[in-house]
Amino acid sequence: MRYRYKARSMDGKVHRGVIEASDSRALITYLDSIGLFCCSWKACEEAVSRHASIKSKHLSPLCRQMSVMLSAGVPIFHILDICCANAGDRQLKEALAEIREGIQKGLTFSEAMETISGSFPNLLVHMVKTGESSGRLDELLDKMADYYSREEELNGKVREAMTYPLILLSVTIAVSFFLLTTVLPQFQNMLEGQPIPWFTRLMLDAGSNLCAYGFLYIIIIFLLTALSMGVLTIPSVRLKSDRTILYIPIIGKLIKTIYTSRFANAFAVLYGGGTGVLEALDVAGRMMDNTFVRKCLKEAAEGLKRGETLSQALKASGIFHPVFVAMTASGEESGSLERVLKEAGVHYEKEAERAIEQMIALLEPGMILIMALIVGSMVLAVMIPVFTMYSSML
Repeated sequence: MRYRYKARSMDGKVHRGVIEASDSRALITYLDSIGLFCCSWKACEEAVSRHASIKSKHLSPLCRQMSVMLSAGVPIFHILDICCANAGDRQLKEALAEIREGIQKGLTFSEAMETISGSFPNLLVHMVKTGESSGRLDELLDKMADYYSREEELNGKVREAMTYPLILLSVTIAVSFFLLTTVLPQFQNMLEGQPIPWFTRLMLDAGSNLCAYGFLYIIIIFLLTALSMGVLTIPSVRLKSDRTILYIPIIGKLIKTIYTSRFANAFAVLYGGGTGVLEALDVAGRMMDNTFVRKCLKEAAEGLKRGETLSQALKASGIFHPVFVAMTASGEESGSLERVLKEAGVHYEKEAERAIEQMIALLEPGMILIMALIVGSMVLAVMIPVFTMYSSML
């Protein structure tokens, strides 16, 4: 059930929005947990449409265009018309058209965004809602444009880092399959009547099995992959898996750095936009795709409710770098938390880039070495009996 609510924070600021909850009691409990007192609520009667999420590469130019036009005094309905007409992505065009229809029905911009479940990130919806209530929508959309631009740049570097190893792995598998099923069997007739070493026999048997049961092996691999993905949907298993990923050598350090950068940037944008510390921590936590990180940030929010400072709560979570925690503490003491966290986000973006470069530097020779060992083993499997046969002829 979806509820439209009106609530007030401790400083008297009014908050409105739409939230999914099992019942009204769950709605009030959730709002209380993020420091909001529910003044009124009403169950939404209108159907909620669902769309695929908008790709992050489209969010930055969309926010920039809307910010510029809002600054020039263009009405939001006309802005949506222009953005919808110029949208190159079909999903984005459909989402903007539906938002425009929602505004025609009397909804605010943020409420219309919330009715399109899953299309826009929670962070963007929250910032639009904050901008509407504070009258700073153009300023906050400009900040979101910068945020998504940096986010897409970092994601691009991660994709770039994984592309080369995946290509090498694919080539290695393809070459291995070709050698086992096509090249090695051609030597089998030549080696008949000769003593065949165990290593060569192992390779020949592997090639015969692939030729006979290759399709069955592909089905088994597909089923095991599907089973693994299904098991990972179990919350307890997913939590343990996400926790393990953070402690894998080299890769875990890179992932922690990326999450630190994302959290710092998101929290700085939220806090700078006028969101309270507790609510900013809640929104930033919900946008993390690692369940263990989300759990740690929920525990940090509980620490804030007990009277801890943000730096103390983040230190207790154990998922952030000590330097980042120290920077957060200095920002709290100096009263410049937004600026410090923004600088921390930029710093850890650069750290993530350096970590990605180091990972590529290690993966490239590693993958080449693995490929050389596989191909060399198959060549060796052929050459050993050939050399043995020629030695016996001399």
